[in-house]
Amino acid sequence: MTHHGSSRVKLVVACLAALGATAPVGVADAAGGLREFLAEKGIDRAGRRALEESAAWDDDVQQEAVRVLLRLAAPAELAARWRADAVDFAAAPPAVDDRLVAVRGRAVFAAPQPLTSAQRQLAAGRDHVDVVRVIDTSGTSVDVLLLAAPRGWERGRPLDEPTTVFGLPLSTAAGPRPAGWPEDPAALVVAAPGVSWIPATPLGALGMDYTLFDTVVDGRALEPGDAAAFFAMLAACGGMPDTPPGKPTDMLPLIDPAQRWFAAHRGDEVVVAGTVRRATRIAIDEPARRAEVGADHYWELFVFVPTPPLSVDGTLQDSFPVVCCVREVPTGMPTGDGISEDVVVKGFALKRYAYPLAGAVVGDEVRQGQRRETPLVVGRRAAWRPRPATAAAGDVLFTVFAVIAAFVAAALAWGAWSMARDARRFEARARAALPDTFALPPERE
Repeated sequence: MTHHGSSRVKLVVACLAALGATAPVGVADAAGGLREFLAEKGIDRAGRRALEESAAWDDDVQQEAVRVLLRLAAPAELAARWRADAVDFAAAPPAVDDRLVAVRGRAVFAAPQPLTSAQRQLAAGRDHVDVVRVIDTSGTSVDVLLLAAPRGWERGRPLDEPTTVFGLPLSTAAGPRPAGWPEDPAALVVAAPGVSWIPATPLGALGMDYTLFDTVVDGRALEPGDAAAFFAMLAACGGMPDTPPGKPTDMLPLIDPAQRWFAAHRGDEVVVAGTVRRATRIAIDEPARRAEVGADHYWELFVFVPTPPLSVDGTLQDSFPVVCCVREVPTGMPTGDGISEDVVVKGFALKRYAYPLAGAVVGDEVRQGQRRETPLVVGRRAAWRPRPATAAAGDVLFTVFAVIAAFVAAALAWGAWSMARDARRFEARARAALPDTFALPPERE
C-alpha cells in the first residue's frame, strides 16, 4: 500500500461527498443538536406526526417512514454525540420523541418489506427496506426499520444475534409486517441508519461490529467502503491478549480467489508465518481515526509465506506475499525495504487486497501497471524470530568442526594403540607355540 497518501485523500473526499449527498452541512450540523437537525430535515415529531397517530401501516404511512429513514444519515461525529445522549429503552416506557432511543438485546427475526413504485422512486430504485424484530433486555419487542439489515443475517427465519440499535421513535401503534413476521405486536417502531452486530467470535469478543464488513469490497485497494471496518479492526486488535500465536494457518484457501474464502470467513482468526520483506510505517492522518485506534500510525508488512509450487503470471514460485497491517513491530526489528526477517502475525482476515506491482518482471518482460491480489490481515503485533548473527553462526560452526576433529583424532589414536596391542598379543601367542628345542639339519659336504 505504497499509495496510501493518495488513497487517504480520496477516502476523505469520498466520505465527505457521500455525507453531503444525504446530509448537507448547515446550521443544524454546526449546532450539533439532534432536534435542530430533525427540524431542518423536516422529520421532527411534527413532521412525522402521521406515523405517530396512524392506527394502520398503509402505503401512505410507509412512504412517510421511508422518507424519514432516508434523511436520518448524519456525519459520524454528530451521530456519535446523539447516541451518547440516547434514552435507554429498558429504563423508560416506550414513547415517541425527538431523541434517539437505545435498544440493547437480541435480533430474533429479519425480513424485507417491499416498496411501492412511488416509494421506490423516493428510495432511488431500492425495491425494499428491511425490518428487524429485537427483543430488548427487559423482554420487550421493538421493530426496527432499516435500509438494510446485516448481510450475515438470514431473512425470513428465526435469529438469535446480539445487537444494539440507536433509533428514532416512529410509533407505539402500527408497524410493518413483512411475510412471516411474528404475530405479537411490537411496543415501539423505530427508524435507524443501521444496527450493530457483535457475534460470539474471537474478533467479536474484542468489540468488533460485523455490520462494518457489509461495505468491504474484495479484489481492490483500500476504498472508502473498507475504511470503517479496517480502522475498527485496528482498534479492536489493541485488546488482543498476549498468548502464543498457535499453528500457522493454511493460506492457500485465502490466496486462491476461486475458493471465495472471504465470502464466508471475513473476520476469522488466522496465523501468518513467513518472511517479511518490507515493513512500512503508515501515519493515520485523520484525528477521528487516531482517536478511534488510539495510535497515530500502524505498520504494513509484506510477509512471504511458504506454499506448494504455484504458477503466478507464468512463473513458478514456492512462496506468496500476504499483507499484514499491525499496530506495532518489535523493538530492534529491521524495517523498510529489502529486509528479510522471520515473523509470525496473529490477526483477523479483512479482504482480498489488490496492490500494484511496480515494473513487474514476468520472464524476460517488464509489465507496467500489473496488480496482484493477496489476503489482507489485521493484527496487534508481529512476533519476530531473529536469525543467529553471522559471526555467532561462524563461531558455532568452528566449535562443531573442532569437536568433530578432536573426535576423529581420538578415534585414530585409539585405533593405533589398539593395533599395536593386538600385534604384541599375536607375537606372544606365536612364541608360546614354538617347541622348546629343535635340531638344525646336517650340513652337506
